[in-house]
Amino acid sequence: MKNRVWYADILRIIAILLVVLLHTSSRDFERYAIGSFNWQILNLFDGFARICVPLFVMLSGMFMLNPERERPIRVLYQKNIFRMVKVFLFWSSFYAIFITLFPFTDIHITQKTLKTIWDAFYEGHFHLWFIFRIVELYVMTPFLKKIAEDKKTMLYLIAYCFVIGFLIPTLRRFPVASTTTIVEDWFNLDITFGYVAYYFLGYYLNKFELTKKVTHILYGLGIAGFLITIVGTSVLSMQRGKQVDLLYEYLTPNVFFAAIAFFVFFKQHIQHYQPKGDKQKIIALLSNRSFGVYLVHLLVLYILWKWGLTTEFLPTILSVPLITAGVFIISYYLITWLSKIPGLKKIIM
Repeated sequence: MKNRVWYADILRIIAILLVVLLHTSSRDFERYAIGSFNWQILNLFDGFARICVPLFVMLSGMFMLNPERERPIRVLYQKNIFRMVKVFLFWSSFYAIFITLFPFTDIHITQKTLKTIWDAFYEGHFHLWFIFRIVELYVMTPFLKKIAEDKKTMLYLIAYCFVIGFLIPTLRRFPVASTTTIVEDWFNLDITFGYVAYYFLGYYLNKFELTKKVTHILYGLGIAGFLITIVGTSVLSMQRGKQVDLLYEYLTPNVFFAAIAFFVFFKQHIQHYQPKGDKQKIIALLSNRSFGVYLVHLLVLYILWKWGLTTEFLPTILSVPLITAGVFIISYYLITWLSKIPGLKKIIM
C-alpha cells in the first residue's frame, strides 16, 4: 500500500457516498410541495451531491494521464476498456431482467416481455451512462496523454473545453443564446469536451501546486457554484411551479467550479495524510469497492422503494442521510459477497 494516494482514495469514497445521496434524494422530490422545508432539504442534499460524477472523472484523469504510469495501448484495451465492456454487458442484462420481472411473482415470459427486456438491455440502465463516458475517455487517453506533457497546452485545452463543454451549452438553455449550429446538432461535442476538461483537471490539480491567490479564487468560485446550484434550483422551480434541474447538470459552470474547489480543498488539506494499521485497510477496501457500489446501489434502492421505504418515514433532514448510509453499507457487503463467487469478480466490477 506504499504507492497509494490516500487523499484520492478518500475522495473516491466520498464521491460514491454522494452518488448514493443523490439517488436517494432525487427520487422523492415529487412527494413534497415545491419550496416546502422537506423539498428544500432534498434540494440541499441533491445540489451538494452533484459534484460526485465530476470527482470520479477527475480521479480517473489523475491516474490515467500520469506519464509515470506507462500503459501500452494493448494493456489499456485489455485492462480498462474491455473490462468496462464486460461490466456493462453484465449489469445492463441484470437490470433489464430485474426491472422487467421484479418482484418475480406470477412470471409469464411472452414475446412482449422479451422485447421489453431486450430494449432495456440495449438502452442500458440509466446510471450505466457513466461507463460510456469513461470508455470514451479511455479510448482518447493515448493522445490526451501527449497533450498533458505540456502544461500550457493542457491549460489552453481546459479553457477551451470549459467554453465549449460548459459555458455555451448552459447559455443555450437561456433566452440569451438559443441558436444552434449544424455541428452542435450532429455531434454532442459539448458533452465530450466537458468530460475531457474534468479528466485533464484531475491530472493537473494533482500534479501542480496552486498559488494561494488562485486557491482562494477557486474556493470563492466553488462556494458560489454550490450556492447557485442550490438557491438557483429553488428559485427557478418555485417560479415555474415545477422541478427545474438545469443547474443540477454536471456540465454547468456552477457544478464545474464546485467540483474543482472540493477537489483542491481535499488535496490541500489531506494530501500528506498517511493512515496507519486498520485505517489503511478500511480506506483501501472502501475505495476498491466504490465502483462496485456504484453499479449495485440502485438494486438496493429499488428493493427498498418496492418495500415502501421512502424519505417520508422521517423528516428529510434525517431520513435522507439514514437511507444513504444504509444503502451504502448494504451495497458494500453485497458487492463484496458477489466478488467472492468464482469467475464473477471479473465481470461485475
